[in-house]
Amino acid sequence: MSRVEALPLANGARARRGNVALFVSPHREPLTGGGPDAVTVDLIVIRSITHDGKVRAYEEMWPGGRPVRLATTAWKITSLVDASVLDTDRAVAIARAHTYPGHNQVRPWASLAEARAALRPARTPTP
Repeated sequence: MSRVEALPLANGARARRGNVALFVSPHREPLTGGGPDAVTVDLIVIRSITHDGKVRAYEEMWPGGRPVRLATTAWKITSLVDASVLDTDRAVAIARAHTYPGHNQVRPWASLAEARAALRPARTPTP
């Protein structure tokens, strides 16, 4: 059984419950190509944090929601990027609308640049 752990945000920011982050992991779709450094990027909503601001549990973007998942040592992760500059509701709507053709299964982005471009409309205005 894997040990539960907490994941820090890549930029050192403190995680906050309800904020969103970008979960960057090694490419998991071998049929679509990509080299050895290929990644997939998923939007997550932070649901539980530790006292020192690390992510303990999160929700993935699936139609109708998905049970909260705990961070474990068994998962391969490249980084967890803070996306607190995004409006959570708008970012979730954008992520849930990014599906495989002809399906309602949410599709991860192929790079951070692609995810950032798609999520740009969800950026909250700076005061």
